[in-house]
Amino acid sequence: MVPCSLLLTVLASAPGGDDEGWLDLDRSIAALSAQAEDERFGWGALVRSFYAFASADLTDVDDEQSGFDLDDVDLFFGMSGEELAVRVSLDGGDGELVLEDAYARWRLFEWLVLSGGQFKARVTRSGSIAPEGLLFRQRTFLGAAFDTWDDGFELGGHYDQFDYWLTVTDAGNGQQSDHFWSVRGEWALYDAAFDDFEGARESPNYMRVLLGAYLFEDVDQSAQDGGGLGGDVAFTYGPWALYAEWATLDDLFQRDIDVLAGAPLTLGDGDPGSATLSRRLGEAFEAAVRMQDADDADDTTALGASLSWEQTRGARWVADLTSIDGDGPEGTVFSLGLEVGTSGLPRPFLDRELR
Repeated sequence: MVPCSLLLTVLASAPGGDDEGWLDLDRSIAALSAQAEDERFGWGALVRSFYAFASADLTDVDDEQSGFDLDDVDLFFGMSGEELAVRVSLDGGDGELVLEDAYARWRLFEWLVLSGGQFKARVTRSGSIAPEGLLFRQRTFLGAAFDTWDDGFELGGHYDQFDYWLTVTDAGNGQQSDHFWSVRGEWALYDAAFDDFEGARESPNYMRVLLGAYLFEDVDQSAQDGGGLGGDVAFTYGPWALYAEWATLDDLFQRDIDVLAGAPLTLGDGDPGSATLSRRLGEAFEAAVRMQDADDADDTTALGASLSWEQTRGARWVADLTSIDGDGPEGTVFSLGLEVGTSGLPRPFLDRELR
């Protein structure tokens, strides 16, 4: 009940015209991500609320696209130590609590960690970004395709400049013989691996480059196994950030995703990709542009722009405008939202403790 009461406190806070109102909000938000240093036990909450307006073409597809929506109401609990870590998270954004993370991690060696339970496989970097780490309201096409939780096991770790993951989960056919599996590797070409955030938040004034590559096979919506391979690159240099991703999906791989405000598209049998360029504007603002190509049956493409503003630590406004073009649903979607709190999802293997 403590996390819920703090969440209500934050939502009820209405800062006035002076600095004291924002300071009170800042203290309430900090409580949402409290971490006891000695016990290494953490808990917190994240709320992402958006108002959206869709053009008439998209509204004809789904008349519920315009209006207010709670994208995330997340609660998490976790414990982290040198040998063992546990995490449980719930999402109540749709009006009912849904279990997302429920896993434990054990350090087998300095360079190898075993995870078991329900978790999100790390395939594309964009799919593993924490919700509050997104520059836009929604993920990229490829990121949304792998923004799913499933039961299984994972071996991963860190050695020198490399991070790696090998994952096997149930996939869409449950406990039948065919499963989802993926292999991902990341190479910190310059500097070290950095947090799973889009954009240049807290980026130092020197170059960082993180290269990723992945391979996977799935039996989600296909009658037979379908898979693919791809890569991504994350680059930051002072106030500038660039993220690009691409994949080659075979003709048996199919994933329905919904990142067009209610107008779904199906990825598969194509070469989807995206590129996102952003720049910090002072300490509080960051502007970004994004180009995407789903390479689907409807030749769907999207061009978007966003502006985010962090008024106080843990509270952030996001405004974005996305134009969708193709042979299927097309039009323009505008979203304006407020994000408060944290999902407690740091990048794995950033230090010697388990995460």
